[in-house]
Amino acid sequence: MTTATSPILLKWDPKSLEIRTLTVERLLEPLVTQVTTLVNTSNKGPSSKKKGRSKKAHVLAVSVEQATQNFLEKGEQIAKDSQDLKEELIAAVEDVRKQGETMRIASSEFADDPCSSVKRGTMVRAARALLSAVTRLLILADMADVMRLLAHLKIVEEALEGVKNATNEQDLANRFKEFGKEMVKLNYVAARRQQELKDPQCRDEMAAARGALKKNATMLYTASQAFLRHPDVAATRANRDYVFKQVQEAIGGISSAAQATSPTDEKHGHAGIGELAAALNEFDNKIILDPLTFSEARFRPSLEERLESIISGAALMADSSCTRDDRRERIVAECNAVRQALQDLLSEYMNNVSAKVLCASFENQTNMLLNVLSFFKHKRTFFHTPNYLAKAHINPIQFPLYSVMLVLWKVLEKTDLKSILSFSN
Repeated sequence: MTTATSPILLKWDPKSLEIRTLTVERLLEPLVTQVTTLVNTSNKGPSSKKKGRSKKAHVLAVSVEQATQNFLEKGEQIAKDSQDLKEELIAAVEDVRKQGETMRIASSEFADDPCSSVKRGTMVRAARALLSAVTRLLILADMADVMRLLAHLKIVEEALEGVKNATNEQDLANRFKEFGKEMVKLNYVAARRQQELKDPQCRDEMAAARGALKKNATMLYTASQAFLRHPDVAATRANRDYVFKQVQEAIGGISSAAQATSPTDEKHGHAGIGELAAALNEFDNKIILDPLTFSEARFRPSLEERLESIISGAALMADSSCTRDDRRERIVAECNAVRQALQDLLSEYMNNVSAKVLCASFENQTNMLLNVLSFFKHKRTFFHTPNYLAKAHINPIQFPLYSVMLVLWKVLEKTDLKSILSFSN
């Protein structure tokens, strides 16, 4: 087996108390609960009852002491097994032991006199110091776990370099077999780390890196084999180098995600998402149109083309190997839904335009009719109607003579505008 010789660099501040995994949270939770309950015991000021010892406080103090002892035993075992953080872990264990003893004394004194504000304050300070010491011990243990993962990554990198330096097909087969074994071990450790990561973004990045590593590792053998068979062909070399680069980037992605130090700037993976979001915002503004000026021939092709461009970008995300099946199905469903929504919106615009045309026609006819009525009401005559229509600049073809005369007759009798509107309808 290949062994890692160069030191492993951990991008993590040992003095930081930032909790990055769910395991640390789960281990801390019982101790935090016990300490909090102990601190809140008889936290209601002086009692009118007879002063004495608190049985509940003594029980809680014993439980805190036992929990601290469990942390010490596990911490000592981790420090014994660790290769890179042994000194830091030993120091953290001693700090927990020291703070645990201080907490034991303070909690015992407080249990004897739970109404004393001075003893309560002393115990609170001791509890905070103990929790900080235990948290640092757990974080160091978590860092040791990351160091083991990075050690696996180092071994895989060296096995990858061995595959790249293979001189013939038999040598390639042997080295790739070794690489495959290390890949299986790495995938197991990385998958376990992925489940423990607290940050959802880091979990997704770990899953994406693992998917990319698996995908490109399967192409590694055939690309290397093609290069060994045709070393004089530039395309085979370029193809092999490309696959190697993809594998190396995937290994780097696993390393960054495990340490929660993945780059977040736009140059590293978030540009595509930003561009897609910007395109969606722009499209959202484009579909807000004035229904009165909407033109299907003008707007429909451009809106449909812009939407299909956005959907194509979303499809690339859906087809990515790191996209989970449930998310892929949801992306496809939402793409189909937004297509249908656009068609419904365009149909609504068209309906409004048609209604506007009808409304305008009705308004024109009403205005012409009002002009006729005004003219005839002023003249008080029904003779030579076509001539008067011409004088009023009204085309008789638009209003059959019989209908016009009937309306005029009714209006002159009642002067009822509602009759005009009802008749025009």
